[in-house]
Amino acid sequence: MATSTTFSRREFLVRTATAAGVATVGAGLAGCAPAAPAATDAGEEAPAMEVITLTMWKGPHKAAGDETKLCAQPTLDMLQEMRPEISVDFSEIPWGQYNEKFTAAFAADAGPDVSYQTESFPRFVNAGHIMALDDMIDASDFDRSFFYDRAWEPGTYDGTTYSFPWIIGGSNLFWNKDLFEQAGLDPDTPPDTVEDFLSHAQAITALGEDVYGFASAPKDWHENSQWPRRFGGHWFNDDLTECIVNSPEALEGWNFLNALYHEYEIAMPGAISGQEPGVGGYFRDDKVGMITAQNVFANSVRSEKPEFRLGAARMATGPAEGPRGRACYGGVGMLAIANKTAHPQEAWTVIQCLVTPELLTSWIGCLGFMSVAPSVNFYPDDEVLTTAQDTLQYTFFWPYRSWIFKFWDIESTSIESFLLGQRSVEEAVEDLVVQLNDLLKEEEGA
Repeated sequence: MATSTTFSRREFLVRTATAAGVATVGAGLAGCAPAAPAATDAGEEAPAMEVITLTMWKGPHKAAGDETKLCAQPTLDMLQEMRPEISVDFSEIPWGQYNEKFTAAFAADAGPDVSYQTESFPRFVNAGHIMALDDMIDASDFDRSFFYDRAWEPGTYDGTTYSFPWIIGGSNLFWNKDLFEQAGLDPDTPPDTVEDFLSHAQAITALGEDVYGFASAPKDWHENSQWPRRFGGHWFNDDLTECIVNSPEALEGWNFLNALYHEYEIAMPGAISGQEPGVGGYFRDDKVGMITAQNVFANSVRSEKPEFRLGAARMATGPAEGPRGRACYGGVGMLAIANKTAHPQEAWTVIQCLVTPELLTSWIGCLGFMSVAPSVNFYPDDEVLTTAQDTLQYTFFWPYRSWIFKFWDIESTSIESFLLGQRSVEEAVEDLVVQLNDLLKEEEGA
């Protein structure tokens, strides 16, 4: 006679992990395999399990409290089912208080065991507050190829790995299919080269005086600053001691961007695009045919205008070879462990668990970001977001260094000056390079 057996979620995870070689967590992620219940003699109660509680801080990517309720806590509940010996006390830290609160807490040896880190994390590395992870990675045989290769770069400092990639975002090309059709273009085919991009933009601009083929905000350093890369230029030399974005190749990219505004006049004037409702709003309102924007922009425009016919693809390629020809902005949010945590092994287990496919999807997919693992797609039934996931191979990250915020200020101001017609490209770029090289020398001597 057949018998009916039911399993708790935890028992199911244990059994499937055992039967499938830890299939629930993926190759190279066995450090998060569910622990089997302790064996006992018949009739004996299992000894009480000691539970280690770790603190974890992260800046919010939803309205205050919503991330905890909708994304974090459900994921951490799943983690505790996998590893019942570990509990995580999670707190959202407002971005306006982030660096100040972290600095004070680490200085008092009261920083969180596990933390979410962004561009400013080098200040905590330099102060000795963040644990190096290379030994743990090597000892666990963690498969580094689980993440996009370049996603390791932001969390690697002076050749040492200090964090795990966790959240990734990047930019790609978005286009308005209705405007493509009106301009006689194939609404399902994006431009492949920058020459195609220009001709498509010209056809859309010809639709009317208040319609433009392309737009970008004049101070948008993430989007505008990719044009030198697409033409073969680089922002810095290999050891980040010199800014070289005034090379002939880089200047070709800068001049192409400038020509979109001032020669071909297919870009929405910066004096307009820099005002409300902004580039995304003008695009949504059928005033702009093409923009580059971060992947998650797709969620915003479709939420605001469900009937919008949105196209998404990799950026049209410039003359640079390989991924650089389609370069777009990319950013990575990272998981780090406090150097003075009392529970380093448990903290290591937590960050391994949080990057497993199931937990990645539960938390980061809930936030609407892209997956940091090329083998994990949060949105398999969404063609636009799946395309946006694929374009992450073309993203390039800024150096995560203590000077990055000063860099962005110098960069955005210089680019804005020529897009608004206040200076020539050559004047603005030369001034930018001088200021950035002075900044690098100042930081080196600090």
